[in-house]
Amino acid sequence: MLTSCQTTLDSYTLQFVTTPLQTNGDVATFPCDIELSDVAFNDVPSKFNKNLAMLSLTLSSAAYSYTYALDNLEVMGFEHLSKFNFADDYNSDAVGTVIASKKLPDTTIVAIIFRGTYEKEWYSNFDIGRDINTTKVHHGFNSASEFALEKLDMYIANYGIDRDHCKFLVTGHSRGAAVANLVSKSLIDTYGPNNIYAYTFATPNTTTDENAKDGRYSGIFNFVNPEDFIAHIPLKDWGFTKYGTTITFPTNNGSEAYNEKLQKVSAYYEELKGREFKTYGGTKKQDEFINSAFKLAPTVNDYYDTKYEIAGLELSVYEYMTVVANVLNNENLISNGLILLGSQGTVFEPFANYIMSGMEETTGDFSLDYENSMIAYAHTAETYLAWMSVYLEDID
Repeated sequence: MLTSCQTTLDSYTLQFVTTPLQTNGDVATFPCDIELSDVAFNDVPSKFNKNLAMLSLTLSSAAYSYTYALDNLEVMGFEHLSKFNFADDYNSDAVGTVIASKKLPDTTIVAIIFRGTYEKEWYSNFDIGRDINTTKVHHGFNSASEFALEKLDMYIANYGIDRDHCKFLVTGHSRGAAVANLVSKSLIDTYGPNNIYAYTFATPNTTTDENAKDGRYSGIFNFVNPEDFIAHIPLKDWGFTKYGTTITFPTNNGSEAYNEKLQKVSAYYEELKGREFKTYGGTKKQDEFINSAFKLAPTVNDYYDTKYEIAGLELSVYEYMTVVANVLNNENLISNGLILLGSQGTVFEPFANYIMSGMEETTGDFSLDYENSMIAYAHTAETYLAWMSVYLEDID
């Protein structure tokens, strides 16, 4: 149970949803106790609120199965529950979006929750954009954020929300975090920094904007597990970063203090998942992976255009990552799987070794065990929940 310095707290039991690791993957839920007072929205957003952070992580996890996200919001007194880009109206260039609102005496709180990667959105994730020097924003994430902002404008109009007396809570995990990061930036530019509360998790880099760390965006809190490579791409060496304030969980430095925290994280994770927690033991392997990527593609243009031989083909890094997306989507699984397996002895070997670490190949039909991949241990929402529980112990 969370604690807070606020004197009056409402208690809620919400459902936390485990992250599915591939298309149509299974999810599980477990109860998560949240304490929060509506007066939290009287504080300036740049003042970190650990209860809002935990609520946001729980809501962002639930977006993977929107019924839980809607149920959680309803439990908290939100109404006008709406969802976009789920099921029948699905568009892989957009993002799953849940919006709801809660009327308070002096304002209306609009909650916007974004789902992490689903189905063919993997292709959008890897599409950085050839015109990055002009746009300064990741192409795939920007397309999704434009979709979300359009739906938000429609929602505000449909429900007659007073734009001069509303505030926004924005959150998401993974791809959802990237979209939340960009949407929050746009909302701050429109409504001002005192009206946007944003907490994002496993947040990829989204922009090359030199103003990304401007103080007006300091109320966007992005949480990063240092061993989660998805939160470190597109590459910093290409000039990419995130809007707002990045909070990085402890890095393995071999110290007693770190080991004590890791033991707590491991115990919490094992309680949630019923299995032992695994880590890379530090960022060395991730750094090797990133360095390999930068060596092969020192610029975004090289990412798209410079080709290397693999399995009798000529592939750029972008095209190789498209192969990875194909595998994640079960598209031509055998042929694409053979390309990944053919990475050994090529310049793409570090990519395959890193991406497939922890996965077991089965004989016969090609398949990979995503659930046991090291990437999954580093990236899923439940891993962030375990780390968050320890991180918040040090916050007054």
